Amino acid sequence: MQKVFYVSRNSGDGSAPDLDRFARIEQLNRLIALGWRITSFVNEDNNEFFILEKS
Repeated sequence: MQKVFYVSRNSGDGSAPDLDRFARIEQLNRLIALGWRITSFVNEDNNEFFILEKS
């Protein structure tokens, strides 16, 4: 299973909740603790996001 995890709300499509960047990173750390792993980081068109995977 894969998931796109936006770092900030700059995504423009509403995919990232209305949290600041530090709160999003804390959320990312919780997902990693639950067994998700980061497979890549994408920075394009002012959008920054991680691709996460859980097996």
